Amino acid sequence: MRDTSLETQIRLLTLQVENWKKLHDFITYALDKSKPIISADQERHFTEIRGLLLQETEHVFSQANLIAELSGKAMNVLQRASSIRGVRDLPAEETRRLESDWNAVFTKIGVIQGQLKIRRKALLSQNFLTLSLARLFGRKAA
Repeated sequence: MRDTSLETQIRLLTLQVENWKKLHDFITYALDKSKPIISADQERHFTEIRGLLLQETEHVFSQANLIAELSGKAMNVLQRASSIRGVRDLPAEETRRLESDWNAVFTKIGVIQGQLKIRRKALLSQNFLTLSLARLFGRKAA
């Protein structure tokens, strides 16, 4: 049995996780002072990922009921990471906050994604007959 709402949430969170990973790659590159100077192409790619996250984060978090918990941290990351050059120039304390907030958002999205996948697996293991019998006898399906 499939739940389209559940599938949509999993798909949205998967896209979020991928974009947060890409953002992290850029942040890590920017913080490594031994790496060469940032190119205009890198900045453009960074801005595209950041733009996607800015556009989609509130929607995805509202779908997963995470706005209260993660919205502030996500916006802190996206505001601090305004550009690769900006990240490179952050003071050490701001860098630690950026990394901490990024990790909090990424970890929570991953945990929720895992919980939804468990729920999907449980739904898939139920068949129509089991659900029908449970409803007929007034029991909730597992």
